[in-house]
Amino acid sequence: MNKDMEKYEPDFFLQKLAILEDRLQKALAEKEKAEYELKKCKDSILKAENASKMKSLFLANMSHEIRTPLNAIEGFSTIIAETESMEERMQFLEIIESNNSRLGFLINEILDLSRVEAGEITIKKSHTDLDELCKSIKHIFKFKITECVKLMIDTPTESIMLNTDANRLTQVFSNLINNAIKHTKQGAITFGYRPVDNRNKIRFYVKDTGDGISSKDIDHIFQAYVSKDAETHYNSFGLGLPLSKIIIEKMGGQIYAESHIGKGSTFYFTLPFDGFFRNIKKMSTTTSVTRTLRMDANGGTNKMKLILIAEDEDCNYELLKKILSKRYRLIRARNGIEAVTLNEEETPDLILMDIRMPEMNGLDATRIIKEINMNIPVIALSAYAFDEQIKDAMSAGCNEFIPKPIHIEHLIKTIIKYLNE
Repeated sequence: MNKDMEKYEPDFFLQKLAILEDRLQKALAEKEKAEYELKKCKDSILKAENASKMKSLFLANMSHEIRTPLNAIEGFSTIIAETESMEERMQFLEIIESNNSRLGFLINEILDLSRVEAGEITIKKSHTDLDELCKSIKHIFKFKITECVKLMIDTPTESIMLNTDANRLTQVFSNLINNAIKHTKQGAITFGYRPVDNRNKIRFYVKDTGDGISSKDIDHIFQAYVSKDAETHYNSFGLGLPLSKIIIEKMGGQIYAESHIGKGSTFYFTLPFDGFFRNIKKMSTTTSVTRTLRMDANGGTNKMKLILIAEDEDCNYELLKKILSKRYRLIRARNGIEAVTLNEEETPDLILMDIRMPEMNGLDATRIIKEINMNIPVIALSAYAFDEQIKDAMSAGCNEFIPKPIHIEHLIKTIIKYLNE
């Protein structure tokens, strides 16, 4: 090797090294870009899978929520013509009216969600007496609360006329009270309003003594399509909370919640004060309404066969009771745990099992009951009527599946079939 080659040899290798380093940097950059694109693809796939899953859960929940009031409307509409007692007719009409309102609210929520997604939601203001609004809301829920829960109104000493959208305000209150009813088995649900911030705002609230919401859920309950225990299809938060958030924010307010597991929840929403104080009342008013339901009247003789009805909805149980009580003795369970207990204590001849219930759902209750007695007929009655739910019910041990709304003749024929009458 001559002296000239020795002189330039280090520079030559340095240039080569620089070229290799440049290529390496480019390769690393391409690798990072590819990894980023791969992550984006994986995130997109995950979002699509979650969206598909939540869509299925949403459809299943909406199916249940629609079929439940339809069951009461169709059932009581059928038997009202066969009832001679004017008192009973009025009672049935009130139940039909209540469930008709419930169905109307649900349809409006679905329509509102579609309008929200399209960027269309309107607020129509007028002067509204908040005391009268609270009274009308209480009337709406007259037949939805159980005998174990009080529905109470709390209003201040000065009645307020607020320039607001009364229909939207009723919608938000109804969404929050509906939620409270779902999660409150005993105690009280209180709702009302108070002026706050030196009368610059009105704070409305709905407080319950129910199950409460976990800290991990409370941050998400105002998001659309979020469902608590969604895999088991019960205790859903539904559309009401996200719609309420959108409505309140559209009206210039805020909505939030405080809750502790086992100690209940309080939902607050505030609106700017735009109105006037109407009159002075002598004292703050707190009124309550309770619904006292007649307990099972198991008349007849011991020869009448015993049917256990597992049903948490009062109006659905009242319908079944009206259809069956003249022919059978009836006992009621309000959840799966009660159904298992009453089955062991009373040994019924047949069980009508609702699927979606608190504490323990109907499928788990059926599995336990069938382990004890494989021969007892269990007929599933559910507003979840998709093929998947029917398959799950049959796999759990149910002998038949009857979707809600119930066709009375089909129900009676099915019961007769399994009781060998």
